[in-house]
Amino acid sequence: MRKGYTLAICGLLLLLSFSESYGQTTIDAEFRPRSEFRQGFNQPLPDTLKSALVTMQRTRLNFNYKGGIISARLVLQDSRIFGETDTKQPATATTGSIGVYEAWAELLLYSGTSFKIGRQGVQFEDGRLFSLSPWSNSGNAHDLAQVRYFAPGFDIQVAYAYNNQKAYNADTSYYSVSKMYKQLAFLHLTKSIASGLDFSFLSVAEGFVKSKTDLDLYHRYTSGGTLQLKNEKLPIGFLLTGYYQFGNSDPTVDLDAYLLAIKATYAFNDKFGGVLGADYYSGSESTLAAAKTNTFNKLPYGVNHSFNGYMEYWATLPKGGLVNYFGGVNLKLSKKLSSDITYYGFRLAESMKVGTTQVQKNLGSELDIALNYKFSAETAVQFAWCGYFATGGTEMLKYKSIAVDTKFPQYAYLMLTIKPQLHETPLVAKASNLHI
Repeated sequence: MRKGYTLAICGLLLLLSFSESYGQTTIDAEFRPRSEFRQGFNQPLPDTLKSALVTMQRTRLNFNYKGGIISARLVLQDSRIFGETDTKQPATATTGSIGVYEAWAELLLYSGTSFKIGRQGVQFEDGRLFSLSPWSNSGNAHDLAQVRYFAPGFDIQVAYAYNNQKAYNADTSYYSVSKMYKQLAFLHLTKSIASGLDFSFLSVAEGFVKSKTDLDLYHRYTSGGTLQLKNEKLPIGFLLTGYYQFGNSDPTVDLDAYLLAIKATYAFNDKFGGVLGADYYSGSESTLAAAKTNTFNKLPYGVNHSFNGYMEYWATLPKGGLVNYFGGVNLKLSKKLSSDITYYGFRLAESMKVGTTQVQKNLGSELDIALNYKFSAETAVQFAWCGYFATGGTEMLKYKSIAVDTKFPQYAYLMLTIKPQLHETPLVAKASNLHI
């Protein structure tokens, strides 16, 4: 493994000797440690258990090349938890996650059209379905091929992936990578309607192997779009989102579900703004046949941290669906210091039972308070405190009982982000019109 990384780095450094003639190479890094206090993160913590203090770190080394008709990117990443290896860190240690986060090349076919292949992050709109997942310690990336056409006011991307765990000679093995597809295809397009007003459409088809004995695929389809207003000249902005799901949620269950969401922002002045919104994830009634579901499936390639609260209580949706309404303020306290305060309320979209017990529809609420301080263009720190106000509905869904004594759910973290630029060659060649 170390030999492979050494060769990769040496090859990229060799590009520096050519970049003065052929293009531009940049090298930058990211160091991001985050300490978290967990006393009820994701679910209430029973009184019998101790709160946790965890520190994790993500480190990245990014190589980028752009010249003529070629662009390329390689990102090496180390994701780890403090203390998971001993002080000598033997070469045979399997803990941590040292590897390649992104490795792709993009070729300009003709003006505005490109072909991109390799391991790559995918981000659309606010990251609800596909996201780079910047909060995650590992991020999201996909192994796929993509064709893109870009013109002023119009952007379309078509991609396809087909996964295997090993280089088999016959397609006779069960693909069992957790929360991953065997087959993926998506179409995404964005059209500018007016200055700052964009409409986007996304259609996703996922294929999963049915079982270890039946290697045929079942498919889940998600289609919808977003209308977004974001214009710095206007104090108001909004995001309207709608998606419909159909196909199968597993080999024997028919899927018919939807998601509706709205988010509106308003800047009262340069220092004070507000946000209001709601998400509606459809759910299944308790009387629905077992072979059918109306519960929206959150795609695992999106970002959970940006939706439904920092404590991620409903990262996995209840069978009865979810209604999330929220409101908050954002404050610019100084040139370097800002704050975001958001309150969330949660309810079941449909009545549901745990066993024979009816679940209370009110699932509680959450308060998130975040402080952001920017030391420089390369360095920032974020502190947040979050509290969850649980109800009997919360405890019933998390523990299938309301008799579990729990501590007050709270969560706090301190995160430092440092992104230094290590090297940049001057761009002397004529820049291509390849849009990245």
